[in-house]
Amino acid sequence: MKKRTCSKLFAGLLASAFLMGSAFAAGNVTTRTVQAIYSGIRLVVDGVEVTPADASGNVVEPFIIDGTTYLPVRAVANALGKAVDWEGETKTVYIGEKPGQAAPWLKPHLTDHATVYDGSDLQKFFTVAGAKHTDGFTMESYRYWWNARDCWDGSAVWATNSQYKSMTFTVGHTGNAQLNACLKVYFDGVYAETYELPGWDGAPKTITIQLDYAPNVKLELVADALPDTSSRTPVYGFYDVSFAQ
Repeated sequence: MKKRTCSKLFAGLLASAFLMGSAFAAGNVTTRTVQAIYSGIRLVVDGVEVTPADASGNVVEPFIIDGTTYLPVRAVANALGKAVDWEGETKTVYIGEKPGQAAPWLKPHLTDHATVYDGSDLQKFFTVAGAKHTDGFTMESYRYWWNARDCWDGSAVWATNSQYKSMTFTVGHTGNAQLNACLKVYFDGVYAETYELPGWDGAPKTITIQLDYAPNVKLELVADALPDTSSRTPVYGFYDVSFAQ
């Protein structure tokens, strides 16, 4: 087994860079000499191999100290679809949400012909412009060329409870249905405005909706009229969703 020795590794630096197998007492900074064993450890998450890297993209190899395996925090968090943050003042690594902070986006509490992706399963994703997204939602709108009664529109509703000033997201076409759509917005059940979405062959578009502290907001996907005698179901994916107070 190949071994390399790293001298005078600082525990504070180790805590900020690696997911450790034992608890770290914030504020107790000590220095000790350790022997780190690098043996080509692989990291596989949900059947997918992950190449550990730091914030600059440099590969960081896992290692073993005294029988405990140490993995790079950022690589593990990214593989799990979680944000990672280092708070120097308290010497704390946060994976996912910080205590006392609101979630980066609210999940809709009511949907119709829509699918929500919460990032908990990396095998479930939608693709927009060739990029995979495990966080966000999709909506679809069905159009039948000759009978409007057979048509339906996807929708998602958020209980914003008059807490948010605006909502921002990026939206783009996904799927194979070559049909465009628009997005209708309702505040507390009352129609407010319509946004033109990027065409089925267009680039994703970032939209900011001024909520003005509405008690709830509804988004509705409405497909364009069919230009021929066919039926199609365009699907649009929404990601990087956030609410500003």
